[in-house]
Amino acid sequence: MPPTQSLDHLILFLPANPDNQLPQLPAFFEENFTLTPGGFHADGATSNTLILLADGCYIELISFVDASKAASHWWGPQADFLGWKDWCLTNSKSPQDNYDSVKESHVEPVRGGRKRADGVEVKWAVTFPNGEKGGQDVRGRIPFFCHDTTPRDVRVPLSPERTAHPCGALGVQELTIIVKDRALLDETRRAYTTILGDEMIQRGDEVYFQVGRVCDVEGLGSSPRVVLRLPKDKQEFEATMKTEFLYGDVVLGASAGADKRLAMRKRLDGGGDDVKGVWIEYV
Repeated sequence: MPPTQSLDHLILFLPANPDNQLPQLPAFFEENFTLTPGGFHADGATSNTLILLADGCYIELISFVDASKAASHWWGPQADFLGWKDWCLTNSKSPQDNYDSVKESHVEPVRGGRKRADGVEVKWAVTFPNGEKGGQDVRGRIPFFCHDTTPRDVRVPLSPERTAHPCGALGVQELTIIVKDRALLDETRRAYTTILGDEMIQRGDEVYFQVGRVCDVEGLGSSPRVVLRLPKDKQEFEATMKTEFLYGDVVLGASAGADKRLAMRKRLDGGGDDVKGVWIEYV
């Protein structure tokens, strides 16, 4: 049975450019991706720039533009946080019908929006995970949902030009959530079973779930994979002892070719100290 939940978008935080208050991009983003202007969210807390993918998912590059709002924001409390922060699902249900199926782990949907750089209003309803301040403590471990109330192509304006990237990325292949211990692994696995379904593969300390794509893309093959696992090395262990979990290592899929052998995986981020965990795999 194909997955009923599809990856809608992934959230990655960057510092704001002091000149225009939009995300200030490391060079590897501009070298590898076609960037689509975003805008400013209606709450005045954040701005964004988009990387649209042919499979309908997108990477939302976000910055806090009002640091005073970070402490109480669902993507807070750190105004200077850098890197992968959250991931979002969507489906064909109404926001209320979707909430009825995930009410054990999520709160009722709320309406939101932003104004695009061209002045067009974008509106949606989001369903956040349980917890204080919009589920702030679990962002990145438990996904949220977004359902459009304006046409989806207003929020996600796909086109051949916007989804053609120098690195060849077509869509998301994989994302990883690392949790601190087996108790949190079991808790998170139960939540994913409710949200994503009980079709999973478990191999030792790793659990694999499948999610869908908004758009089918020839050549991408199987559905994206969500990897839930325990730390594998001292660095991961120490990091999860501080934060309880890590979310990231997003792998994008691209078509293999003469100089890109099948299943080859490489970093796009260069392994720098700021934004890590952006990969591409040739399929």
